[in-house]
Amino acid sequence: MPLGVQQNNDFTQFTMDVWNDKIFYQEKEFPAGFMAMSILNIPEEDLPELIQAGGAPTFLFPVVVQGSDEEAAAVFPQLRERILYLTELLWKYPPFCYNDYEKEMRRINILFDERNLLQIRTPDSEFQTEFLRFCVGIIRIPIAMYHFYAAGRFFELDYLRRLKKRNETHFAVAAHDCFNSEQFWDEMRGLQSLDMEPFTVYPELSSTYVFARSPKNEKEMVFVERVSFLRLTDFYTYDLLNGLHHGHAPSQCQGCGRYFLTTNGHIPKYCDGVAPQDSRYTCRQYGAMMHQKEQNKQHPVYRLFNTRTGTIRKHHQRGKISDDLRREALYLAESYRDKALMDNDYAESGYAQSMELEHIYAEAEKRLK
Repeated sequence: MPLGVQQNNDFTQFTMDVWNDKIFYQEKEFPAGFMAMSILNIPEEDLPELIQAGGAPTFLFPVVVQGSDEEAAAVFPQLRERILYLTELLWKYPPFCYNDYEKEMRRINILFDERNLLQIRTPDSEFQTEFLRFCVGIIRIPIAMYHFYAAGRFFELDYLRRLKKRNETHFAVAAHDCFNSEQFWDEMRGLQSLDMEPFTVYPELSSTYVFARSPKNEKEMVFVERVSFLRLTDFYTYDLLNGLHHGHAPSQCQGCGRYFLTTNGHIPKYCDGVAPQDSRYTCRQYGAMMHQKEQNKQHPVYRLFNTRTGTIRKHHQRGKISDDLRREALYLAESYRDKALMDNDYAESGYAQSMELEHIYAEAEKRLK
């Protein structure tokens, strides 16, 4: 069978297949550390809504189970509405955005069908157990995301970003120093709802091995570790640590500000996403272009070019030269610049003379005649 199949992931249980430096979730392949990194990209302004959406059902589902018949009947539609709203928010974020949407909605529609209210209220019934399992599980998710988001961003900003090298050894030292830091745990203790889904560096999990087709050769079979979690915090933490083990770590793009996963030893600056400054380029391309422009400013050929063209434009603004002369003079300056960049001998011996204003204006006037 392919990797990541038959995992039965939903809002109450989380499973990934781990093979080499990759994980497989719902038959999709990701580099180790991808899920943990992705949570750091939740917009900060979205967190309050997410947490509030998770808290709203908390006080409703106990009434459905333990309240009077009248109270349960009155609250049940409200609970369904709140649960549906929460699920719509969660579908946007990993790992839920990779789950089977239709399958999960069928489950919700059955659990929150008013015709099943009697079964929900039947003590210790199988239906009630499943209903409670779902409600308790889904309301914990926003808090798990929030706690891991805070821990992950602290770790990246205060420890990973300072590293001179990005490999397993340096990541291990950074993780050790961060997760043994009193300041880090002071930050964690200051979070709301710390008693629910608290961040931990010791994720609880269960694992086994499954047989799967090799991603490199479908004719071959490989052993794959299937790792399962009951808490979402443990799922993210394991993915973070497993990623660090393989030399993968989150980093914040200096272009767009989003987090991306580095999978080699290079010191990263930019991601491969669309640059917010110019959609024609990726952040990496735009950053390289800006770096080249900054270098150009310091190049002797460009320095002289910028000085002369600046003077030509000022002369035109003050009415000392015509618009036609300005245009021809700028064209000549660009030609001399390009020649100097291609010809080192000319750049050293003839470029400065060609760029004298008197020479540029004289040649421009000849061209106009």
